[in-house]
Amino acid sequence: MRGIMDTIRILHHQAPGYGWSFESPDIPGLTGGTETYDAAKAEEAARFALVCAADEQGLPAPADLTFEHYVPAGVAVAA
Repeated sequence: MRGIMDTIRILHHQAPGYGWSFESPDIPGLTGGTETYDAAKAEEAARFALVCAADEQGLPAPADLTFEHYVPAGVAVAA
């Protein structure tokens, strides 16, 4: 289980005509996707995955998480 204050990396990928997908090297099995770039949905999915993992192990849910979002160089992200 991760420590008390952790930084979670989320990698975003764009497939023209298909939308955006995301994954995290810090949370095995975390994947998801949306039509548009949506960092908040990726963070929500990451938090959910970590809470479920903690619950399965009988541990407290992680509290202080920081997220770093990465997109491929040269890919524009609409604000």
